[in-house]
Amino acid sequence: MNIKRAKEEIKDSIESYLLKDDYGNYVIPVESQRPLLLIGPPGIGKTAIMKQIAAECEIGLVAYTITHHTRQSAIGLPFY
Repeated sequence: MNIKRAKEEIKDSIESYLLKDDYGNYVIPVESQRPLLLIGPPGIGKTAIMKQIAAECEIGLVAYTITHHTRQSAIGLPFY
């Protein structure tokens, strides 16, 4: 997937999550919404893409990095 398409997909997801009905309720309930994850090797622009999207959509995003330090961490949650 190229950067342009990735940005479009992410922005579409964010916009659909923020869409509200006439009563002010989210069209997609918060319980049904899922996090957006960008996965890939370092240096391909994941953070830069998300910063651009956050600015364009005027929202704040949370960044969380998981680094696997041991073989055990590859199974389930990270082991620190």
